[in-house]
Amino acid sequence: MPKIEDIRQVVADALSKKGHGNRQFLDEMRAGQRDDSPFMVGAIVWADHMCSLGRED
Repeated sequence: MPKIEDIRQVVADALSKKGHGNRQFLDEMRAGQRDDSPFMVGAIVWADHMCSLGRED
């Protein structure tokens, strides 16, 4: 499974690219203060699923 820090960064970057303008939220996400957000929960579940298939991309 990818490291949680990497998942946080990827999710925050993706949200920023999609136009999410709340900089504080994105910084909190990168710092691990938003791991219970729907964005992170979904990303963690997806990463776990991909690893169970033998993929990490």
